[in-house]
Amino acid sequence: MIMKTQLLILLGFFISGLSFAQCTITGKSVLKVQDEETYSISPDIGQCKDCHLWSNYGKSATITGDNKVSSIRLKANEEGRQLISISVLTSQGMIQCSKTIEILSGKNYDNAINGTSADIKQNTNISKNCDIEVTDFKQGKFGDGIVNFFPNISNNEYKYAWTVNYSDGSIMKSTDKNPQFPFAKEKSISIVKLQVFSKNCIKDLSRSYEPIFWEHF
Repeated sequence: MIMKTQLLILLGFFISGLSFAQCTITGKSVLKVQDEETYSISPDIGQCKDCHLWSNYGKSATITGDNKVSSIRLKANEEGRQLISISVLTSQGMIQCSKTIEILSGKNYDNAINGTSADIKQNTNISKNCDIEVTDFKQGKFGDGIVNFFPNISNNEYKYAWTVNYSDGSIMKSTDKNPQFPFAKEKSISIVKLQVFSKNCIKDLSRSYEPIFWEHF
């Protein structure tokens, strides 16, 4: 008991001077209200089982169970942004890492996990005689770090022009019907634009994406 008390005193003394080390916290970055998730430090290089101290910042979630071990359970209580951090006593000294968690509910959660930040947008000046039946497009995971997009109506008579805007300002384009584009957590896709061409008209579609969508895609 005395040893644990001394450890907590040491953690409190050094925490203000900690630098963020090469460690990560595993677990979901998006939670639904009322859900629980396990978060763990990786790699776990603590000197002992209870050489850890978890901290919780925000009012949207609470830690359940022991906060002095390598893993905790977090209960999402209400919408908001939560920050959790862990301080660990290792053979090289004290280290700390943190993780931000978005807590959402209803449609906001569904959009973040399953889709997008906004419904599909169409241009409003389409001729009433426009024969293009495409009204939407979807995305699918082609492989690690690769996404492919496809229109909801497949018609080989149409021509397609895709434009993808990334969070870092870069742009990629394709004229394939079902194109593939790279993505990463550090370089997420923010907007996808699709132009569909027929012999009679052109239709413009676009959709925006939140960064947290790609973290779970």
